Amino acid sequence: MIRLRLICTVKYGQFREFLKANEDLDNLCKEHGWATATFLVPIVGAGNEFVAEHEYPDLATFQAEGAAQMADPEYMKIFRVTADLVYPNSARTELYENAPTGGLSL
Repeated sequence: MIRLRLICTVKYGQFREFLKANEDLDNLCKEHGWATATFLVPIVGAGNEFVAEHEYPDLATFQAEGAAQMADPEYMKIFRVTADLVYPNSARTELYENAPTGGLSL
């Protein structure tokens, strides 16, 4: 299992618009059969931080869907809207895989 986290700080006063754009992206993902997101916000910590978390069965699926999204004009149009609502240099990505289990010797 591959887990992608897209993390950013949304500009103050723009959270509603940012969330709507991400919901639009998620709906487009559903239409294409791509992984959809779980949206997270911190209970405490950084103000206006937003996390979109996606799960993929494997790295190849993650890469294929990412390439398809970047080639999709409608997806990119909405994605660009989100970029204008984020504080510069606050966005980061994290990519995780499940830890190995059973019989692991260190």
